[in-house]
Amino acid sequence: MNLKDFLNVRNKPPELFWSVVLEPGWVQAGIWYVEGEAANMVNIGPGAAWEVDEELVGAADAALSSTMQKLPENYPEPSKTVFGVPSAWVKGGEIAEEHLEKIKKICADLSLNPVGFVVINEAIAHFYKSEEGSPVNAIIVGLGSGFLEISVFKLGNLVGSTSVARSVSLIEDITEGLSRFNGASPLPSRFIIFDGKGGELDEAKETILQASWVEEGKIKFLHAPKIETLTSDRKILATSLAGASEIGQVSQIKSEVETTTPALEENKEESNVVPPEEELTPEALGFSTGQDVSLNTTPEIPLPQPQIHERRGIGDYIKKTKNLFHKSSVPSGRFVTIVGIFVIALFLILGLGWWFFPKALVTIYVTPKTFQEESEITFNVGGQTDVGTGTVPASKITAQVSSEKTKATSGFKLIGDKAKGTVQIANGNSSPIDLAAGTILLSSGGLKFVTNSEASVSSQLLPGSPGTAAADVTAFDIGAQYNLPKGEVFKVGNFSKSLVAGTSTGDFSGGNSQQIAAVSKDDQDALKSQLKEELTAKGKVELSTKVADGQISVDDLAEIDISSENFDHKVGDAADSLKLSLSLSLATIAVDKQKLLEYARNILKNKVPPGFVLRDSQIDFKFTFISQKDDNFIYKVAINANFLPQVNTDSIAKQISGRTPRITENYLTSIPGFSRADITLDPHFPGAFGVIPRVLKNIKIEVVADR
Repeated sequence: MNLKDFLNVRNKPPELFWSVVLEPGWVQAGIWYVEGEAANMVNIGPGAAWEVDEELVGAADAALSSTMQKLPENYPEPSKTVFGVPSAWVKGGEIAEEHLEKIKKICADLSLNPVGFVVINEAIAHFYKSEEGSPVNAIIVGLGSGFLEISVFKLGNLVGSTSVARSVSLIEDITEGLSRFNGASPLPSRFIIFDGKGGELDEAKETILQASWVEEGKIKFLHAPKIETLTSDRKILATSLAGASEIGQVSQIKSEVETTTPALEENKEESNVVPPEEELTPEALGFSTGQDVSLNTTPEIPLPQPQIHERRGIGDYIKKTKNLFHKSSVPSGRFVTIVGIFVIALFLILGLGWWFFPKALVTIYVTPKTFQEESEITFNVGGQTDVGTGTVPASKITAQVSSEKTKATSGFKLIGDKAKGTVQIANGNSSPIDLAAGTILLSSGGLKFVTNSEASVSSQLLPGSPGTAAADVTAFDIGAQYNLPKGEVFKVGNFSKSLVAGTSTGDFSGGNSQQIAAVSKDDQDALKSQLKEELTAKGKVELSTKVADGQISVDDLAEIDISSENFDHKVGDAADSLKLSLSLSLATIAVDKQKLLEYARNILKNKVPPGFVLRDSQIDFKFTFISQKDDNFIYKVAINANFLPQVNTDSIAKQISGRTPRITENYLTSIPGFSRADITLDPHFPGAFGVIPRVLKNIKIEVVADR
């Protein structure tokens, strides 16, 4: 573009865009616009360093301010922004959440409007294609402080990208990264390397050149690769071209001003430094009138001493104003006059804003006189109404709710085994006896046993020689107490122990018992009560969502029916927990609000004390269900009312206008029943400027009960 065309563009500023390249430890910006099929670079600023996330916004601000330094005076500051980010920041085609938060904060704090992002390595490949006119075959390596970003492109197509943590050997790190691209051999014999501020490029280039890339056993290249370095300014050009390609049909990028980015010293704390504005001729900028600047060699421009620049501060605008008059050779007296007019106009605007725009909300809390009246009201769901007799129209709303709940059991159950043994029955009678199965034997300690089968015992043969028979017996109940020793004597059935007795022939064994958790009736009742209460609360919430505008929901339900109930264990079952599945059917009444308030006002109209008023907002109701018959639901209703002192809010607004909140509150204490006041000013000016607005319509006064 020649100088004449450039000056025409300056007179009619195009829509400008930011390019912001974000890298770990470095941020740089440029300004460009789209014209036809080309993107035109207006300016590229020096980068700014950052280390921790808290420094990123400040570094970005410094980079943007530096770029704005040489923007023509009539060019508006851009807001639409394209961000260039490392491939490690992108996952699944989207910027990872932790890095997206950084960009959001930059945009919010610096008033930027993000229009998209590009991956730096891919933007560089696109940039080289635009310059060379053919798809790129190259390995693009980004040198970060803690990692390398390696991308492989073949015929312009991205084979893949990977990140490698940095070690002491750059060659080993690159080799490790390239070994991850399976199936990409042979690799492109061209390296394009870049870093943040350009301080490592020459050393890295020399290191890569000295490596033996074609030796046996290493990654495969057809021949020794060519090494190229990419300056930080060209990263801005690449990002701008990629962003412009997304916005319009753009295939190339042109640079109107060649900007040299000075290397920053490692120990510099201030990174937002830029050259100051100075008078430069078109020839010094590299332009030629009537011919394309690309045909000429751009002369080297000496850099002036850098200065600190505050972005968009009031000092910046004043400095630009001084420069403007200095360039036009305006007399200093006229400059002082114009500045004075500007200051007067500024104070006039601020004064008018302070007078007309502030708003205030004054909430006056008063002690009310309370009153309660109980009445029986019939809510008719058939549409009938008679406020005089207490019949108010309503509608019935229903809801179904269900849930499950589990609780630990509190009951106990004794389980175990019965003791077993053998008893020798001795019969001293003169005739034999037959014992049926289940005959009870009673030990000397009162423990019961029963015979397992029938037993016949012969009669006494001689005096002192009773008939005998062995019988197997089992304890009547579980427990270790039934494990009786050998020789225990038992009473047999209803026979006299002196004639018929049993003696254990060995130790009884097998009796044991233990106590385990079990379901009790109390467990079932408690669980059912808890779950029903929870479901009722849940049902009330669901019912409230079905209440139409202009209706009041009656909180005391008219119907609560159990639709289904299922316990997973019965009473007495051994279990550590009990689960209940329960479904409820609920119904309530939604009352016509205005009809109900009309009824309440009719009841309370003769109860209002002199000097007080009754407002609808100060009436509430408490409902208690009594009965239902057909379409009529009968409730006992407690009507609660707060009578507020009668206050003329218009008169109060006039009295407090222009007064400070402290004086206003002192004045409000004269109101009957005054308790306290909340005064909210928007905006709240400091000191004596923080007063109640002087425009009455901007004062809103509310009188409410202090409960």
